[in-house]
Amino acid sequence: MERLYVLLIGLFVIGCSDSSLGPQEDCFCGLDISSTLPQNSGMYELEYDSSLAQTYSVLDFQTECGWSQHIQWDSDYMYNINGYWTSLVNPASMTDEDGNAKIVFAVWEEFVNKTITIYGGYTDDHGHHKVDSVKVHVIDNE
Repeated sequence: MERLYVLLIGLFVIGCSDSSLGPQEDCFCGLDISSTLPQNSGMYELEYDSSLAQTYSVLDFQTECGWSQHIQWDSDYMYNINGYWTSLVNPASMTDEDGNAKIVFAVWEEFVNKTITIYGGYTDDHGHHKVDSVKVHVIDNE
């Protein structure tokens, strides 16, 4: 019986060591979305490849909050495929142990000469919503 009391007290002490009972520390988890695409006037440029049905590229996501952050993605344009509206960017990714993630996005010919805004974000351990965005201008130099 004494062991049960010690176990219960131990669980209570461990459970109460959570900082949510006292003032929470500030969370300095930032985020940054970037790409290896060339930039012009502060916006990325993706050259459409007319020999393909779609042109793909990758965006990089960095945060200082470490691994296993669920990143949600969206864009301000969609594409209709057989009656289903599809985002230009995959909807989710996860950060690695260093707080980095990658996501693929694609464009079709209809997006040539358009500027697409792609958003990425997550909620940190303190419940703060973090969002960043990049603009990608689709060009066709052919």
